[in-house]
Amino acid sequence: MNDENLAPQEAQAPADDDLLNWMPPELVERARYTAEKDAKTFEPKKRRLNLVTPPAGKRKKLSLAALLCGVLLLAANTVLSATGANGQLAVMQKSRLWFALWMTGQAAMLCVYLLSLLPLSKEMRRPALLTVLGTVLIANSVSGIIVSLRQEGDFPLAFLIGMIVFSSLLILAFSPELWLMLGVLRGKTTEKLSAMMGSVILLISLIMAKRDAAAYLSALKFVQGLCYVTLLFSWPVLERPVLSKPTEGEASDGQPE
Repeated sequence: MNDENLAPQEAQAPADDDLLNWMPPELVERARYTAEKDAKTFEPKKRRLNLVTPPAGKRKKLSLAALLCGVLLLAANTVLSATGANGQLAVMQKSRLWFALWMTGQAAMLCVYLLSLLPLSKEMRRPALLTVLGTVLIANSVSGIIVSLRQEGDFPLAFLIGMIVFSSLLILAFSPELWLMLGVLRGKTTEKLSAMMGSVILLISLIMAKRDAAAYLSALKFVQGLCYVTLLFSWPVLERPVLSKPTEGEASDGQPE
């Protein structure tokens, strides 16, 4: 009697594997979609360096410190390299023409820093940037060719000319000033790309640095290059100088309100 009463109840009780069949299909599909969405949300995101977007310019103090340190180190390197025994040795080894071109490049680089620091009208800023960047590029390229021509070696003339042309084009391709000029001409942002190219040149200069009595000058130049790269990575110098007035929605220290 008891067995007959219990049998129908056990027959009506669903198995554990069939519990999901009691839920409407819409709820099952929604639960699956939610689980997949949550799984994707907690996946670690890979950060990629976007070279086509301008620097955020949110760390004004860092950019200003990098700019001012770059100016001071540039001035110190110029004075120490151009005066005293260092200046005389440079003229003797590399010629007066190289020395004049090098000084022109240093002065133009100082103007690049000043244009990145002080506000200037948009009508004047673009031509001024093109002028000083072009001067730095030409002065450095020609002075590098002069140094290559004065190097002693028993190489054929055709081979020497080919090497000079190849090395000049290679240095030109990695010059930060070239990519900044392209950004000014095309009205696009190239600060991050210029900073990346400058980092490559700094790495090459560090590898090929000579261990001589003027090693401190190489160290000054290297740290100055680091400041320059930091400025390009952190501030949109082609768009506005560091001491420009804060735009709407931006605090005076460069941080969003």
